[in-house]
Amino acid sequence: MRYTKEEKEIREAFRKGQMEYLPKSENAKYQKWAQAQAKDRVISLRINGLDLDSLKAKAAKKGKKYQTYIGEILHREARKAA
Repeated sequence: MRYTKEEKEIREAFRKGQMEYLPKSENAKYQKWAQAQAKDRVISLRINGLDLDSLKAKAAKKGKKYQTYIGEILHREARKAA
């Protein structure tokens, strides 16, 4: 999964215990995100066979494993909703 530069910096700072002061609302948001990233979760997902074949083909064109590619799509969409 690919993270933005900001996400990588926040994740690393949290792991090292070097979180800088942020407004309370921002601090809580990033702490929650960093804690969630500490351990990825495994899920099972049913998906239409044609959709899966399409995703596998797109992932192959990008030189990625299809599960990684699907994870990146989900991450991108989850960030939009936040």
